[in-house]
Amino acid sequence: MSIPGAAAAAIRRTKVAGSLCFWQTTRERLDSFDQRDPASRHYDVIVLGSGAAGLTTAVVAARSGLKVLVLEKSKYFGGTTAYSLGGLWVPGNKHQPSMGVSDSKDAAKTYLRNVLGPANYASAEKNLNAYLDAGPKMLEWIEDNTAIQYLSAPLPDYREHLEGASTGRTIGACPFNGRLLGQELRHVRYTLQGFKAFGNLQVSPFEIDILTNPFGSFSNFVHTIKKGVGWISDVVVYGKGSLMVGGNALVGGLLHSAIISGVTLETEATTDLLLENGRVVGVTTSGKFGKDVQIRASRGVVLATGGFGRSPEGKEFVPQEWTPVPKSNVGDGIKLGLKAGGYLPPPNADNAIYCPISVLQYDESHTRCLPHFSGDRCKPGTVIVDSNGKRFENESTNYQDFVETMQARGITKSYYIADADHLRNYGMGMALPWPYWNFNVMKRGYLIKAPTIPALADKLGIPKENLMSTVENMNIYAQTGHDPEFHRGESTYDQFYGDPTVKPNSSLGPIKKGPFYALPLYPGNVSVMYGLSTNENGQLLAKDGKAIEGIYAVGCDNNSIMRGTYPGGGSSIGPAMTFGYLAGLHLASQKASS
Repeated sequence: MSIPGAAAAAIRRTKVAGSLCFWQTTRERLDSFDQRDPASRHYDVIVLGSGAAGLTTAVVAARSGLKVLVLEKSKYFGGTTAYSLGGLWVPGNKHQPSMGVSDSKDAAKTYLRNVLGPANYASAEKNLNAYLDAGPKMLEWIEDNTAIQYLSAPLPDYREHLEGASTGRTIGACPFNGRLLGQELRHVRYTLQGFKAFGNLQVSPFEIDILTNPFGSFSNFVHTIKKGVGWISDVVVYGKGSLMVGGNALVGGLLHSAIISGVTLETEATTDLLLENGRVVGVTTSGKFGKDVQIRASRGVVLATGGFGRSPEGKEFVPQEWTPVPKSNVGDGIKLGLKAGGYLPPPNADNAIYCPISVLQYDESHTRCLPHFSGDRCKPGTVIVDSNGKRFENESTNYQDFVETMQARGITKSYYIADADHLRNYGMGMALPWPYWNFNVMKRGYLIKAPTIPALADKLGIPKENLMSTVENMNIYAQTGHDPEFHRGESTYDQFYGDPTVKPNSSLGPIKKGPFYALPLYPGNVSVMYGLSTNENGQLLAKDGKAIEGIYAVGCDNNSIMRGTYPGGGSSIGPAMTFGYLAGLHLASQKASS
């Protein structure tokens, strides 16, 4: 598949933007403070965390002339963003007209009012207005001032039947050339297994058709060979492949921009707040640079630590058994925000972004979780059943709705079933499509394999008559192009993620060619949507509604403006970067504290 002209141009712009400052690929770091002037312990802004929200804040503040320090608790930059697909939901973005879409703030407000409901919309209205106003400006600023370029797609909103819904509000970062980071590429969090091959080889969406059909043409073969040679070279030089895709591309572009903007970046740094007379004036931090070092922030401290997706306290609000969220996301920012006088509002209806999760078990203490957003289960030739061998939802529906249905029906384990053709053409989670060798995941029992559907049912311990009947029905639906049970393939969303070469319904395909495979899916989550109360500038709020001086919370450390709903793909990263942008601008407008 050739790269569309707009995408190719965007990638070229990305390379040009990065190459302008290619010489500076080593980040500023903190040295041992006992050898430095005490004045070096002063910054304008200190950001805790290095996902999309934190890095956006840092880059905007630095480009506004401020001295910025980013402290990351873990060994790697990127946070949850690095694990994600990297989409942003931004109504009224400048890329929509290129698809023939006319969007407006009023339409987006109508849609959000319908999705959130009157009470939730009213509670978030001020911040929602700020988001709708600033979101498009943030995107333009990022494209004009960083190495990131965006690519739009005609993806519909997740509630496309509601008034105000539109298409093209979800956009993603173009693939990023990680070589622009130099050796700092080693310090970016790896993407999830299933989103890469051979442990660290990421693939652009534009390459998938080529790499899964390397012998289809001479050009396919040449591209595949070049890809392999380039990857081997990258592993020798950088320790992993250099192409960054999805959320990794977003992190790579922001990290590159932070480096060339003079932001000081440090990993493996634990922090506490430094307060004087009720105001946050900096942090106390420990790391390779020293222990219990006090660093002052004349403008403010920004909490962007990724929420409490892995904290024991967070279990009250968010299920944690099946999640790929980094283990370092234990609510540090929320705890610090509460210490500074902030508060948690009443919980949302849903406090997490849900997604079906598959699990690869290495041993009793080592597992890998993979979210199944859309790339495999939505393709034709699949059926997902419960423990009785029966369908319970449209397999192609969005990930949030899919898991909410599982929860509503008390389903703690489902089975994604497909045949040999589906596995070969599309892959199943961490089992990648041909020609990738899946011996490792098969050996560890990630996929259950059987020669026939009845034999597969026996292995799964589910009624074989039910499973046989379900698969037979799906084969009939594939032939007629109509799913009378759950109407799979009828929505624009289903069609977007289907296979346009499959007729008469791009979401429905036969399940006939053995061997047959089953992949257990669990009701998991990929991020939290519950956090501290903040205003339209990202400032932390006290219970009286007043902003607390010197402290901000962005990303998953603040409460989602969507109030537990999920209007469209990227409804977490879109607000995260927008309020990071607003916080950066607000910090630049503030007077420095003495």
